[in-house]
Amino acid sequence: MPVFKTPFNSYSVKFSPFYESQLAVATSQNFGILGNGRLHVLQLNPTITEITSFDTTDGVYDLCWSESHDSLLITAVADGSLKIYDLSLPPMASTSIPFEKTPFLVLPGMIR
Repeated sequence: MPVFKTPFNSYSVKFSPFYESQLAVATSQNFGILGNGRLHVLQLNPTITEITSFDTTDGVYDLCWSESHDSLLITAVADGSLKIYDLSLPPMASTSIPFEKTPFLVLPGMIR
């Protein structure tokens, strides 16, 4: 049986509703208490191959594939925000890191 080890602790695993061999994994550092997170998109072949990954400054607790578009993923992040990723887009240019993989849209959480 193939194995894929993530550098952080896994919180959610969801299969794509469009591609039976594609899945996404939401992970968080330090058991989600403190630290970064990462979204992994994996392909199941005879082995497990990482298609892409997205780093976040807070843990990623949950994810959901879009049921109407095959390349959209929505994640719930520890800072209370929802981040939407489009796998069909190329990495976006950022001021700090060129071609950093960033979310397509960020919906901020409630401010106290």
